[in-house]
Amino acid sequence: MPHNIYLLRGNHESKYCTSVYGFEKEVMVKYGDKGKHVYRKCLGCFEGLPLASIIAGCVYTAHGGLFRSITVTPSKRFKGKKNRKINVNQDSKILSLGSLEELAKARRSVLDPPWEGPNLIPGDVLWSDPSKTPGLAPNKERGIGLLWGPDCTEEFLKKYQLKVTK
Repeated sequence: MPHNIYLLRGNHESKYCTSVYGFEKEVMVKYGDKGKHVYRKCLGCFEGLPLASIIAGCVYTAHGGLFRSITVTPSKRFKGKKNRKINVNQDSKILSLGSLEELAKARRSVLDPPWEGPNLIPGDVLWSDPSKTPGLAPNKERGIGLLWGPDCTEEFLKKYQLKVTK
């Protein structure tokens, strides 16, 4: 039912988490000689899943939640490789909410530690948690993602004309 059911990426669909939590081993045991091939195909499927979506034009959905803004600026090109410099202010007092445009451009492949650079937005979307405390702050308990307050939810919803559902 491709027009009725949408799958989103969860926080355990990465090479790191599937290895640590036993999925890789389970695939190897179940599929024997073909295990490595099946496992690689599973990782490819996970990478193809969206990080978040907007349902019916009004409800933002993600496994974790809101995310920080990052500034990506082009840098010098070396031997045909595309290099981008990612500027991120890690000071929690200066963290700002990311935009849907930034989310659309976010990297979906790999998503394994280190949780920095191009992995910041996906890490936030997959691992962040709501908080009763206003503002954005690093999620120190998890070591990845953010804690976002009700003010951030309100700002994000208002900016993108989205709704809260209960």
